[in-house]
Amino acid sequence: MNAKKTVKKFLAPNWVPMIIALLIPFFNALALLVLLFNYLPRQFRANKNVKKLEENGKLEQAAAEILSGDSKRFMNGKVVLSAHYLFCKGNGYVFSYDELVWGYRHRQTNSILFIPFMVIDSLYLATKTMKPTQVASMGKDKTDEVKNSLLEIYKHNPSCLLGYTDEIRAKYKAFAKG
Repeated sequence: MNAKKTVKKFLAPNWVPMIIALLIPFFNALALLVLLFNYLPRQFRANKNVKKLEENGKLEQAAAEILSGDSKRFMNGKVVLSAHYLFCKGNGYVFSYDELVWGYRHRQTNSILFIPFMVIDSLYLATKTMKPTQVASMGKDKTDEVKNSLLEIYKHNPSCLLGYTDEIRAKYKAFAKG
């Protein structure tokens, strides 16, 4: 056994805990930035929609409709369909049914080495001034939830395009431009 090597190893600082201790603040700051960039746009959108409802004098009506027992809740309460509005919990969207131009279900399958491990069904909505945007998503086998919410939207606005085909996409683009 080499005595010099043993004593040197014992006396030398261990760099691993020191490196970990130096990286912890970096990862905390990174996590904070990710949280802020995910949360802030949703909060701004919610504030903007509340202000819009308030300016139109519809805020009290919207609040009553959210709490109403007649409102239908889909996708674990992420989408609330009331008599006059569609509310998307968590991301700040509020739509009157007249605004909606297009709605469809999008299914995303995540896989590793071509083996699917997660399927996500999402509800996408578009208005004349807003491109198609994901407003709610659910896990696997929630197709019926998304379809039922789209059918409920159609009951309130029969002119809303439903589904995703090239023909419907072309109609939406033409409508959005003109």
